[in-house]
This record gives sequence, C-alpha cells and structure tokens, in this order.
Amino acid sequence: MAEGAARPSIAAQAAPADRLYIIDARNGVERRILLDWIHATAGDLGGDDAPQWVSLAIADDDHALDLDALKARLARGGTGQVVPLRVAWRIPGFERDRALKFRHLIFGDPRQPGALRARFILWRDRRRAQILVGEAATQTALHARFLAQTGGGDGDAGGAEFAGFVARQAGLALDVAERGIRGTRYKVPRFVADSLRTSPKFRAALSDLADTLGRPVADLYRDARPLMKEVISTPGALFLDLRARLDRMMFGGYAPEMEVDAAELARLRSVLREHPTCILFTHKTYIDGATPSRLAYENDLPMLHSFGGANLDFAVMGQFFRRSGMIFIRRSFQDQPVYKLVLRHYIAWLLGKRFPLSWAFEGTRSRLGKLMPPKYGLMKYVLDAAHATGTGGVHFVPFVTSFDLIRDVEEYAAEQTGRTKKPESLSWFLGYMRSLKQPSGRIRLDIGDPVIIETAPAPDDRRALERIAFAVAVEANRVTPLTVTSVMSLILLGTAPRGVTAGEMMEMMGRITEWAQARGIRLSREMESRDGAALTATLDTLVTSGLLTRYAAASETVYSIEPAHHPMASYYRNIIAHHFLDRAMIELTLFGLRDADSGDATAAFWAGIERLRDLFKFEFFYPPRDEHRAAIEAELARIDPTWEKRLASGDRGVAQLIRRCQPLVGHAILLPFAEAYSVVADLLARAAPGEAVDEKALLDAALVEGKQAYLLRRISSEAAIGKLLFANGLSLMRHMGLAEVASADIIAERRALLVELRGLANRMEAMRLATLALADRLPELEGWG
Repeated sequence: MAEGAARPSIAAQAAPADRLYIIDARNGVERRILLDWIHATAGDLGGDDAPQWVSLAIADDDHALDLDALKARLARGGTGQVVPLRVAWRIPGFERDRALKFRHLIFGDPRQPGALRARFILWRDRRRAQILVGEAATQTALHARFLAQTGGGDGDAGGAEFAGFVARQAGLALDVAERGIRGTRYKVPRFVADSLRTSPKFRAALSDLADTLGRPVADLYRDARPLMKEVISTPGALFLDLRARLDRMMFGGYAPEMEVDAAELARLRSVLREHPTCILFTHKTYIDGATPSRLAYENDLPMLHSFGGANLDFAVMGQFFRRSGMIFIRRSFQDQPVYKLVLRHYIAWLLGKRFPLSWAFEGTRSRLGKLMPPKYGLMKYVLDAAHATGTGGVHFVPFVTSFDLIRDVEEYAAEQTGRTKKPESLSWFLGYMRSLKQPSGRIRLDIGDPVIIETAPAPDDRRALERIAFAVAVEANRVTPLTVTSVMSLILLGTAPRGVTAGEMMEMMGRITEWAQARGIRLSREMESRDGAALTATLDTLVTSGLLTRYAAASETVYSIEPAHHPMASYYRNIIAHHFLDRAMIELTLFGLRDADSGDATAAFWAGIERLRDLFKFEFFYPPRDEHRAAIEAELARIDPTWEKRLASGDRGVAQLIRRCQPLVGHAILLPFAEAYSVVADLLARAAPGEAVDEKALLDAALVEGKQAYLLRRISSEAAIGKLLFANGLSLMRHMGLAEVASADIIAERRALLVELRGLANRMEAMRLATLALADRLPELEGWG
C-alpha cells in the first residue's frame, strides 16, 4: 500500500474474511457504492466470513479522521490484507481539454461531489463513478513499515499512531491509483503535518531544541502545530486547474504553444521523478514565474511548489495561492527557532518525497536584461534543510524563459532614468493584464543541465553556497538563446544613429547565426531555421510594438531604433551580451593596441584583457582566470588560426586581426557600461578634499548629470543612464578604494579612472565608425567565422 501502482485484482489474492477494506468515502453515497462493490466482488457472505470494512473520509483533508473503528480492527491483529477503496468521479471530456468551467467555482469541484450532487450524477450516468482499488498490504508489512518510518510511535499495534499511519498509507495508495487516471500533474502532498510529527528526525530535532532552550518538548510540539498550518501548502486539483487557466490567460498575447526541446523536457521528467529537485528560473517579468508551472501542468509533470512572502497570505488571494502550491515564508525568523525547524523539515520532506520546488534565483526582476547576482536566501533554506536531514542528491535546474517582447521593459526603462514607478494596485494589475493581450510574439523555454549537490554543505559554509549559486547562474547564461529581438537590438544599437537596410540586417543576422552555431550557442527556432516567414512575423510584431521603426517608402526597407527607445532595446541586447563578451573584450583590446606604442603586443594584449575583466566585474559572471584565458584563446583561434603570430608581429598583425573581426560588436556590448561609469567617476572626481560619498545623493546626481551628458553627446545614448548602472559604477569605485573620504591622492586616482573610461568610450566610438564605414561591403568581409 502506497508503494507502486494500483492493482485492482489484489483483492482476489486473499479470502474475504482475511481482508480489511478501508473505504475512503466523503459521504453516504460513496460509501454505498463501495460497499456494493465489496459485496459484489467478495460475495454476500455472513457471520465470520463477512467482509470486514472501515469507512474513513481520508480524502477530506479539512477534518481529523475518526480512527476508533480502525483502531479496533487493527487491535485484533492478524496477517490479513488491508485493501483501500475510493470512488473516482470522472468529468466528461475534461481529460481531453482540461476546460475548467465557471460553474465549477460556484458549485465546487465535480471530482469531489457532495451527496446530493453525487446522486444526480449517478442518475444521469453511473459510469462516471469509477471504483479505485489501491495496492494492498498485509498488516504485518504495514507494521514493519510503521516501525521503520516513525521509530515505533506509541509502540502499540492497535494504537492511535499506528491506525493513523495505516489510514495515511491507504490514502497514498489511492492517490497513486487516482493519478493513473487523472495524471501526474495532480500529484500533491498529503498528510504532511502528521508525517512531520511522527518523523523520528523531526522528533529528535525538536527534542534537541527543547534541551537547548530549556523548555519542555511538549511545549515545543504545541508551538509547532500552528506553525505547520502557517507554512504548509495545501494544493488541490481544482486550484491547480484554476491556476493553469489563469496562466493561459496571462499569456494571451503570445503564441499558443511555448517552444521547448523535447529531449530537454524528457530529461526534466526523469530528474523530477528520480531526484529531489529545485527549478530556478531567471526573472525578467512578472509572468515568467508562471512558465515552469505551465510547462509542468501541460506536460503532466508534478506540480511545483513556489515561495511567497507571508504578507501575501491574506483573505481570498492567500487561500488561492496556498491551494495552488505556494509556501508562505516570514521575512525574518532568525530569533524564531521553532519556526525555523518546522520550515527546514517541511522543505526536506517535500524534497524527499520528490515534490519539486521553484523560485527566481535572482530574487527580483532584472531591470537591465542581463542576469542579476543571485540571492542566496531560498537556496540556503533548501541546503540547510538538506544538510539537517541528510537529504542528498539535490538537483538545481536552471530554467530560462525567452519572450519576443516583454511588457515590463518600458517600466524598467522609466525606473532606470529616474521616473517614479507606478504603485502596484488593482487598477495597475488590470492595466497590466490588458497589456498582456497585445501581440507579443513567441515564448521559448530552455532547461539547463542540473547543478547536482550530492551532499549539502554546512549552514556556515558561505563559500560553498556562493559556488553553487554561481554554477546555476553560469548554466542559465549558457542556455540563454539568441532571439530575433535580442540580435536585432544588438545590431541596431551598434550602428545607431544609422539604421540598416533589410539586406544588411539579413546578412548580419546570418553571420551571427553561423557564429553562434559554431560555438554551440543556442538560437531561437526562427533564427536557427532562417525561416523568412517566421522572421518577418517577428519583425512585424517588434515594429507594431514601437520597439523598432521600419521605413519602407523608398527603394530599400530600413530598420532603426528611435533614440528614446534605446534603453528598451538595450534591455533585450543585455539578455545576450554575455555570449559576445569574450569577442567584445578581444576587439576592444586590439583597437587599444592599434595606435599604441605597446612594445610587446602579446603581453599588452593580455594585460588589456585583464583590465577589462576588472573594470566590468560587477556586470558579468566570469569563469576562473585560467578558464577565461582558454576561452579567449579559443575565440582568437576561430577569428584567425595564426593569431599568435599576427599579435607577436606588432601593429601590422594587430590591424590584420581587426580586419578579421569585422563587423565589430564590442562597442555595442560594452559602451553603455563605460559611459555610465564615466558619469559616476566624473562626479567623484569633482569632490572637494574631505568630502564623503553619500550614495543616494550621488546616484540622484548621476541621473541629472547623465541626462546633461547625453544632451551634450558626452555619452552616446540614454541606454547609459540608469540607476543600476550607476550603482555598479559606484561598486567598482569602492572595490578600487576610490569611494573613501576624498583626499588629494584619491581624487587624482578618480580623475585617472575618468580619463581611462572616457578613453574606452572614445575607442568604442572609433570601432562604431570603422564598422559603419564598411557597412556597404558586408558580404565581402571575412569576419564572424
């Protein structure tokens, strides 16, 4: 029982008197159906040969079970089989299209009808009541399992704890049988609080805590009960269906089918079935947290538990979230040891039972497009739980959602340039939902290789936590694909203010596609197939949205991006910037060597790469230095197999390498960061001796000075004006020791950094002009091999 699939024929393996039927019935109608089935299959025997049965409302999680009758039956002992039974109510046609009807919300889930409704269903079609027979088990086997899982509990084979255990095992066996007809998407945790309370590990931990606090363990048990009710999610089929329908509504403006690789989906299915799993998704928009749950529901994978702040646990919405799989967590509980213990063991229980967890590992939506530094909180909760309970083999699966258009991007651009963010309210929510109905292109899902933690690190091992989070981030970056939107933004920002013709655009996109394929970089379906109709459809969507402009009145169609939309386009460009980072660093360093009297060009090249790595360390995730150098060398070898000889030959060889790099993209990747940092460095360089850095005042001033710098064209685009960019620039200054109280030496170093940053920006402007000068000769260029 509770181990393996349902076996309807199991009841035939023992005589009726040697079987105890546990009837899981919510009302008298279900009880009558099941009793009729028992008498029909076991025979209408009387006396000592009559079938033995107990009726319990196991499926009704809202009420404590009355175990007296079951206790009495089990107290008689014996080695007979325990056979669980339940009625499964079918909804005509529901398994085909899963169309939840509005009436289901009013009258309740038709899979769990009340007595009156059940009679009506039987009157209309008795075939909708299907008998489920869970896998049977002998009382001897159940008692052995009880001892193994609970440590013996009250030690009495006829006691309440053993009876409760048998009832739970019967319920789980019936759940397995029911999933056989309804699907794995409805696999939900059952009897969690009872399982925790009877767990030897939980009991031992609570006893240790009682000793530490100097309190009776019984008091801690009383404290734990309401805390379990607070944190334990109680998902149900009706709410999972409702959540799935809302998910589909949210994606109304996107293509109906999400693109996902079949092999990756099959691998995810295997991982979820065999290992404790956490799905960690990148966070670009309010709705990308719904894509993993939608994928799971539509492909009959186990439902995902998500996390939310306890402030969301209110009235109707709190109930909906809890019943659809959300775990509410308090913002702070460092001084609440019982709460911490309950949460830790609950998470470990979910992992051990193969109920997957899901959260945004960046913690907040990325306002710049590129991956944000991971937040460690939830990952630490999970790893601490795994460490405390000995749960091994936790799989962290990176999950990337790519949208052709993201409706939040306009809001991000406004926030970054200092405009006030609209408060989230009901009217805001309704407006946002309306915006999601506008045509927005496609959704693509990419699932990374799991980061596997065989043994969870100790709670105080901060370095191990950082390494795991970094590995997840690197893998998420690896599986992020190039999309039409991101590549178009990259190309047009690189040529701005000049537009590009349709022919130039297709030529450049083709070169980038070949470049990406040679390096194993993922591509969206229309990029990979070079399907002209699909590309045109995506371009039409981008033009309609206003992100791109298209001028088709003259002899050639020209695409461009309005200057006011550069911050929005920069967001999409930043999503894929990491794929081009090594190439950008190579181009920028080579351009720096072009006119410099560097002596040993090879040594100067690697010194330049190292300097760029340090300057932009707060923007990108770098591999260890040896690995990074190997990656740079590999990219150079693809650009020119004789790169070492050319570099060693000095100016002429450098010029030849630059030609092999054309058309250049380094300026399109790194210019906004260098320009934003220069604004911060300029402000700090003006400080008077003895002046301290006020972060808020500095960032506010940077927004004002950045706007002025753009109007004077000291910076090339509003894409370089942003609070997060300026904050990262300040972080760099702190790292370099330039954010201390101003002294003459510090001010001089700030000015030197400002000169360096402006020099980088000027170099990238020269790169842009060099690329534009060759725009008419794109087919002739050798680069992007």
